[in-house]
Amino acid sequence: MRLKSLAAMLPVLLVMAGTAFAQETTGAIKGRTIDAQGLAVPGATVTVSGTQGSKTTTTDAEGRFNVPFLTPGTYTVRGELQGFKSVEQQGVAVSLGQAVEIPLKMEVGGLAETVQVTASSPVVDTATTTSGAVLASDMLKDVPVGRRISDTLYLAPGVSSSGSAGRSNPSISGGSGLDNQYVVDGVNITNQGYGALGSYSIIFGSLGNATPFDFVQEVQVKTGGYEAEFGQSTGGVVNVVTKSGSNDLRGSVFGYARPKKIEGEWKQFQSVNGTVQTIGSQNFDGGLEGGGPIVKNHAFFFGAINPGREERTFHAPEGFPLERLGDVDRVRKTLSYSTKGTWQVNNANRIDASFFGDPSKGDNGIQRISALTVQDTTSFSSLEYGGHNQTVRYNGVVSSTWLLEGTFGRALNRILETPSVNEWRVTDQTVSPQRITGGIGFYEAGNRSLNNQWAIKSTNIFGGHQVRYGYEYDDVNYSQINQRTGPTFTAPDGRVTATGASITVLNDVNFGKIYRVTRANFNSGRVTLQKYQTFFAQDTWKVGDHLTINPGIRYEQEKLAGSIITDFLLKNNWAPRVGAIYDVSGNGRSKVFGNFGRYYARVPNDLAARALSADDGTSRADYFDAGLTRPIPNGTVTQVPGSGQITNHFTLAGVGADVIDPSAKLSYTDEAVAGAEFEIMPHTTFGVRYVYRNIGRVLEDVANVPVVYYELVPTSVDYILTNPTSKTAILPEAAFLGAAFDNATHKYNAVEFTLNRRFSDRWSALTSYRWSRLRGNFEGFYRDDNGQSDPGITSLYDFPTNDPSYSTIGRTQFGYKGDIRFLGQDGILPLDRPHQVKVYGNYAFDMGLNLGVGFNLSSGKPLTNLAANPQYTNGGEIPVTARGAGIQTIDGLKTRSPFENQLDVQASYSLNLGGVRKVTFLADIFNLFNTRRATDYDTWSELSFDTPNPDFGKPISQVVSGPQFQAPRQIRVGARFAF
Repeated sequence: MRLKSLAAMLPVLLVMAGTAFAQETTGAIKGRTIDAQGLAVPGATVTVSGTQGSKTTTTDAEGRFNVPFLTPGTYTVRGELQGFKSVEQQGVAVSLGQAVEIPLKMEVGGLAETVQVTASSPVVDTATTTSGAVLASDMLKDVPVGRRISDTLYLAPGVSSSGSAGRSNPSISGGSGLDNQYVVDGVNITNQGYGALGSYSIIFGSLGNATPFDFVQEVQVKTGGYEAEFGQSTGGVVNVVTKSGSNDLRGSVFGYARPKKIEGEWKQFQSVNGTVQTIGSQNFDGGLEGGGPIVKNHAFFFGAINPGREERTFHAPEGFPLERLGDVDRVRKTLSYSTKGTWQVNNANRIDASFFGDPSKGDNGIQRISALTVQDTTSFSSLEYGGHNQTVRYNGVVSSTWLLEGTFGRALNRILETPSVNEWRVTDQTVSPQRITGGIGFYEAGNRSLNNQWAIKSTNIFGGHQVRYGYEYDDVNYSQINQRTGPTFTAPDGRVTATGASITVLNDVNFGKIYRVTRANFNSGRVTLQKYQTFFAQDTWKVGDHLTINPGIRYEQEKLAGSIITDFLLKNNWAPRVGAIYDVSGNGRSKVFGNFGRYYARVPNDLAARALSADDGTSRADYFDAGLTRPIPNGTVTQVPGSGQITNHFTLAGVGADVIDPSAKLSYTDEAVAGAEFEIMPHTTFGVRYVYRNIGRVLEDVANVPVVYYELVPTSVDYILTNPTSKTAILPEAAFLGAAFDNATHKYNAVEFTLNRRFSDRWSALTSYRWSRLRGNFEGFYRDDNGQSDPGITSLYDFPTNDPSYSTIGRTQFGYKGDIRFLGQDGILPLDRPHQVKVYGNYAFDMGLNLGVGFNLSSGKPLTNLAANPQYTNGGEIPVTARGAGIQTIDGLKTRSPFENQLDVQASYSLNLGGVRKVTFLADIFNLFNTRRATDYDTWSELSFDTPNPDFGKPISQVVSGPQFQAPRQIRVGARFAF
């Protein structure tokens, strides 16, 4: 059936609403009943009992049974048949997305007799090749970890820092911070503008999702090896299921405080251009969560609320005008909420409805840390952000061989910044330190992302096969209103801008000073649309008692619409998957596995807002006067002292929409995984795996002429949206310069060792070591070099990189710095972290005392000298040396920032008050030894074109505000009353 026809059927399918097909919100218990001779026992009644009642099924002719759609938790499995003793196994733990295999051996005897199985339930999932981790709420509360969902992700192997993309958006298996997918209760909450978790701003970076882990039942982090059911990501997939109600009324009241009075001293560093210092930080939050039955065994509720307050205290740079304010607090407040209703209609049908969100606001003040580097308080602003999400899910057992699921989900996210004043932002680089005046410059005046999601999936079981297939349709509306402070003005071409301006004042050998508009636009608001469709089919084929084969195929199609181009269709994206698992021992406690998969990247709507609409801005407009009334004519020679001569004084970019390559397709990554996992003792597994990832194609915009061509033939920079390779054509008129594009490369190799223990006999552990190597010239949807958040349209491929004219002409005639050829050559990519060690665990004593630990070791980030782009004037664009060759820092020549390490500990004490009531007091100490090493150095040798950076090599960043050191020791105390 054609996808268009399937989309037309969606209203009909909504009557079966349930979980987003591409994500799991439940687990399952399956197995086989046999007699003493190992023969199948058909017709036996198998009952699975948990906190939401019982589910019953009957074994088939081969003695097999399957009980799907189980809320993660602990269950009792009981098998019964006339003429046999009943058999029962308690304490069967079911995790998110896991199908636990339980063999039931039945003995001849009376039905009233019961044989208790004392063996532990398997902890090795022999049905899947997926790598990653499942993090249960019981473990998260017993180890030192941050309060938000995003903080928990770093416990999983293969999850590391994404650099300047922010902590809420980690790098997973070598991907950038904007290459992941995030799902809560089956609704995709990934920011549809940029691909981040929850709220994301190109100014503030990752504001994340404020949902605390108190609301969460389990967090599933898929770092690779996943089946055809999962996609839309070239990084990882994060799947979260919130808590549900049960037959017992349960809940808790909690409160946490991390006061700044008991934290260590923040390490400070003062730069020439002024660095805002952090003086202290503190967080406070508290709340209530609970659930119970509405109708026993049939209807349940859960609800939670958690208001929070985050404060960070800053101090303006020494000698700067706003130092007179003293210590200044930045305040942000959140109100996280979650509610869920479950209706177990009968043994075969279940409906869940979830509603959750995190509306947040920042009070008027220094929401931008850089606001303290200007001359007055004109860069103060207020901030509103966060989201509201809803989903309705249906899970049904049509028959013993047919399962059916469906969904409707709605994810709304927005961000709005309000400046305190409306003035041009002016950076005066004729003085040192540079002097900044005026408003905040560029700001997001109301970005709104709405994603309506429909899906249906089905499973058919026959013979040794479990065939699963489904279809999803997403309808996205993303509006982007970007503004610049200050009045509009007349550009050199006579047009009046729609925004204010960002202006840089430069010294000039001929005119004393010139005023360069580095950014202004002729429009500000764009409404974009996205229609995303995907279909998958996969088989779990059980071949005998040892071998499972998982072949699958996935199709993805995306249609984007901007204000000019309304039909950019990315189709024919087929993603094959095939995996094999061999159960070495045949008892579900060991496996050797391998998997191949192709993963496509879903393109966020920022591309539609910029490339399919008219970005229509200027990257260089030079004026003689500060009022921008006297433009410098082209042909006039200007020269910043010590730099080359400039004669082109007006450059436009993105005047119209990009030219579209009709054969362009989505970016994809190919992955191969191989490994083994063994249960070495009850509840404890040891695993080893190898991961290889290679980008096979990228979607990017390119300008098909070399950089110097715009100096020789003044014209606007126009782009082509395509899949660039070394065969991408150069404009014939520019062919004489001898430039060409390079193939996009991004290769990730990793070897990983894990040792994990599910909580038993008082202790649990989650440990891993991963060695990895990340090489290439393409970072992903986020460019860490310069902090660029423009998925699919980064500056990495804006110009041909195999370009000798950049050096031979650009350096000698126009004062270019660096060599653009280094940008196209394979090298050490910014997110390369060769060594990662993680150790988390806890030990519970009889008297109610719990001790938890978290230990992290990680290689530092590679360092590369980066000059400015001479056309855009942006810093952090063009490598001066090969990637990772190092820079001269104030601590000496370094190729990487220092190796990072941190030890966190927790101690908690629970006092039983009778029944299930208890009160728990806890304290977490983060960075126990107060380690405060440098985490980065300023790698920009130019602040902008022709402007050297006096702070090059110092422990600051041009992308992330403040000194770049580890946060000091911090102590969080809390209390929880459970009832």
